[in-house]
Amino acid sequence: MEKTLVILKPDAVKRKLVGEIVSRFEKKNMDIVRMKMCVLERSIVEEHYSHVKHLPFYSDMVTYMISGPVVLMVLEGEGVIRMVRSMMGKTSVYDSLPGTIRGDYGFHEFENLIHASDSPENAEIEIKRFFA
Repeated sequence: MEKTLVILKPDAVKRKLVGEIVSRFEKKNMDIVRMKMCVLERSIVEEHYSHVKHLPFYSDMVTYMISGPVVLMVLEGEGVIRMVRSMMGKTSVYDSLPGTIRGDYGFHEFENLIHASDSPENAEIEIKRFFA
C-alpha cells in the first residue's frame, strides 16, 4: 500500500475546514494511519520548503506555515499519492477547478490550504520529517 504525507495548513485549521477535508479523503476509502495537530517549528518548515528558497515568497510562506496549528496526516491506500494530488487541485488556487479542495475553498496564492507529497520518494522523506 502506498503512503503519502498531507499537511492541512494554518488557513485550513483557522477556517475550520479540517473535518470537511478529512471527510473527502475518507469518502475515497483512504486510511488515516497517523495524524496529529501541532505548530511547526521554523527549522522544519525551512527544510521542507528549501526547494523554493530562491523564490520571492519563500520568507512569507515560512512565516505563514508557523503562524498557527497545522494537521499532519499519513494517508494510505492504492494510488493514494495520485488521488490526493488530484483532489487537492493545482498549486495555484486560481488555476484549481471547482470540485477540488483548493478550487472549492482557496483564495490566496500560497495560503492554499493543503500540501501533499508528490512522489513515493518524497512521501517517505516527508513522513520521516514530520513523524520522526
